[in-house]
Amino acid sequence: MSIARVRMVLWGLVIIVGITATLFTVYQQTQPKTAQAVKFGGPFTLVSTKGETFTEADFVGKPSMLFFGYTFCPDVCPTTLFEATSWKAELGLTADDVNIIFVSVDPERDTPESMDTYLSAFGEGLIGLTGTVEQVNHVKKTFGVVGERVETDGASDYLVNHTATLFLLDDKGDLFGTVAYGEAKDIAVAKLKRLMKIDA
Repeated sequence: MSIARVRMVLWGLVIIVGITATLFTVYQQTQPKTAQAVKFGGPFTLVSTKGETFTEADFVGKPSMLFFGYTFCPDVCPTTLFEATSWKAELGLTADDVNIIFVSVDPERDTPESMDTYLSAFGEGLIGLTGTVEQVNHVKKTFGVVGERVETDGASDYLVNHTATLFLLDDKGDLFGTVAYGEAKDIAVAKLKRLMKIDA
């Protein structure tokens, strides 16, 4: 075979490889994106509003909406809990399908009993978690959330600055996604649908 013919064959192969790579890239870009679960948190022990021990193992079995806050919160916490329960109801989901878990960042005031009363205002099936100051500090560090007490001059009580993100966990307890405070309802519901594998 002549050198010229060899060159033609090689150039032909280069062109074919280039076209194949381009088609594969285009194919990948047209495929729907799926959220990838990542490891989130770690070992912890808290107590539920029912007086039962709750650990990271209790995340396994069904998806969860996980939020860190406190019962004396004037705005972010009640808004987030109301929205989460509303999205769940809109999609026809029950406590058997998905957990809504509220972890206190204010253990000095949030007892299991007071949290149970507080959460009952948002419907049935919500799980409240609290513990000792040491246990709660460990959970905050483990999950990378903020919960800092803020004293205000002249105020009879204190507030707590805290992370306002709603975490979506899959049925293995891995992080599936997040919903930001104030995020548009349609976007939040779409994320919940993907978590629950509900067709749009």
